[in-house]
Amino acid sequence: MRAARVVGFGAVVVLVIAIVPGLGALRSRFEHASAGWIVVAALLEAGSVLSFAVAFHRTFERRLPTRTSVSLALTAQGVNVLIPAGGTGGLAVAGTVMARAGVPAGIAVSRMVALFLISGVVPNITLIVLAGLGVGSGVVPGDASAAASWLPAGIAAVLTGAVWSLAGRLERRARPERSGWRRWLGHVGDGASWTRELLRRHDPLLLAGALGFVLLDLAALAIAFHAIGSRGLPVGTLALAYTLGQAGSVIPLPGTTEGGLIGFLLLYGAHLVPATSAVLLYRAVQTLVPLSLGSIGMAALRNLAPALGDVEETVA
Repeated sequence: MRAARVVGFGAVVVLVIAIVPGLGALRSRFEHASAGWIVVAALLEAGSVLSFAVAFHRTFERRLPTRTSVSLALTAQGVNVLIPAGGTGGLAVAGTVMARAGVPAGIAVSRMVALFLISGVVPNITLIVLAGLGVGSGVVPGDASAAASWLPAGIAAVLTGAVWSLAGRLERRARPERSGWRRWLGHVGDGASWTRELLRRHDPLLLAGALGFVLLDLAALAIAFHAIGSRGLPVGTLALAYTLGQAGSVIPLPGTTEGGLIGFLLLYGAHLVPATSAVLLYRAVQTLVPLSLGSIGMAALRNLAPALGDVEETVA
């Protein structure tokens, strides 16, 4: 049902662009889009999804068979297209699959919390801090006011400290013998503990997977601008617009992600027509590629139960 809604929403967007008067400039951008650059954007998006699979596998400390973790990771990314909830929808589905296959709920939840923090929260906050400081100091290309560069970096830095402190408190308060919501809070605390432990290990594959997941997706957006014949924004302001604009994906309604991205691109100096064209093209790639790879992962789910049973014995 959700897949049909996604396809239907895309069809409506295409129809509006094709027939509504006054959108001639937008239509022209799509008509003259470079097929070669679109292929490059699709390859970058595929690399982003596969990078997530690497991070997924390393988060489970290699106790999960490679085929199993890759299938779950691809499925999670496909579900995220259908349930735009800031990346948590797919992880919730993957955790549910693991729990139903016999993996203890505590292990499934805590590992998914760690994966969400490492692959989603940490890279994006780090990118905001580095891009904001870089643009504000003139080290990284970009033209933005102090309020649009230093302020996001400062807020992100403060948020990082707050999250890290909260993670430590949850870690200390985690009590497996508690029941109800306290037990689930304990699972989240275990996830925070696991996150801190994984980051302390400096696992190169985990870090590469988490960074690749975000940076390759950002690169796909940059290439989308090239595909429609626009230079886009300098790397610093593009990174800020990308990370801040992703907040719209938390709201599970069609158009919120696109609206957030376009809004922040305009805020950082992009023009309306190329920004809208690039974002729509980027979102098409960001939808079709994970859905295609996710269908492969879902087709392999029937083989996961025996493998996950082995995981229960090794991690429990």
